[in-house]
Amino acid sequence: MKETALCKLHEEAGAKMTKFAGYKMPLKFTSITKEHMAVRKKAGIFDVSHMGEIFIKGEGAIEFISRYLTQDITDSEIDEVKYAHLLNEEGGILDDTLVARLTEDSCYIVPNAGNNKRIYDWLSSQGGEEYLTDITYDTVMLALQGPEAQRILSEVCDEDISDIEFFRSKQVNVSKKVMEAFDKSWPMLDKPLVQRSGYTGEDGFEIILPEKAGKVLWEQILSVEDPPIRCGLGARDTLRLEFGFLLAGQDFDESRTTIETGWEEHAVDWEHDFIGKEALEEIKETDHQMLKGIVMRGKGIPRKGYDIYDGDDKIGIVTSGTRSPVLKKGIALGYLDSGYHEEGTEVHIEIRGEKKKAEVKNPPFISKE
Repeated sequence: MKETALCKLHEEAGAKMTKFAGYKMPLKFTSITKEHMAVRKKAGIFDVSHMGEIFIKGEGAIEFISRYLTQDITDSEIDEVKYAHLLNEEGGILDDTLVARLTEDSCYIVPNAGNNKRIYDWLSSQGGEEYLTDITYDTVMLALQGPEAQRILSEVCDEDISDIEFFRSKQVNVSKKVMEAFDKSWPMLDKPLVQRSGYTGEDGFEIILPEKAGKVLWEQILSVEDPPIRCGLGARDTLRLEFGFLLAGQDFDESRTTIETGWEEHAVDWEHDFIGKEALEEIKETDHQMLKGIVMRGKGIPRKGYDIYDGDDKIGIVTSGTRSPVLKKGIALGYLDSGYHEEGTEVHIEIRGEKKKAEVKNPPFISKE
């Protein structure tokens, strides 16, 4: 298994480790519920260095990558971040990603864990090799999430971060110790990049920087007064699911399209020409399955692969499911046949041989308030 630069620190902190996308990663440090609720109420910090990092730079680089994204990056402002899908010609989702415009001729994308080589090779085969640098294995990415994230990050930064708006980024001078450890040969930037977004539904920041500096920053953040709690992949999954965020390889793969996931409004710029656009336009005009939220009406926890029924008729399948720590009931995402997409529609999920009552619910499952 591959290891992130922080792996040994997680083991020393007593994390329960697990294999995920070829990486040895912390599943939890205490309990998934405790870590989940810390992020909802205060703050938690995640090592997400297993995510891919591909730096894209050069004359024509922005125009090139835009052709392969459902969002137009040529009209992105400097420091703007967009959520986009990469599609094949049939509209199938190769990956979903955040794209940050860094300069006039550079940006970076974040392939999902273990997918960086596949996306790098695919884009290279399309003529983009001169623009691409895979910096995944030289980079640490930290996710500081929760209502107190700004207060905590401000304590280790030497400049103001409060002016970073949601889905924006900024090159930031962090503490002197971090900057001293910053590897100037790192190809992307000469300062850490702080990006305001997140996969938890809470306010939060991702900090992207070279490995050695990332280790220093991780320890500094955990040393502030009233620090965030360390969090693992277990809480990351339950947090994202309460807001209905997609998990690659689980809620979608190349057999599914952006239209079916229900993320068209957030991921697609229809004024923009991109690979797979014609296929998506055709699918919009047909009856198709849709990924919907589902809430259990009684006991039972839905899990990936469970069948969804209307009476004796199978009408769909669960792709992600858990017990919501906030709602204290089972929630899920699942693909449902046409005719079962309306919120409030009663369905049944087969759990251990018994069909349990549930209903369709459009995510998020919980309110930001």
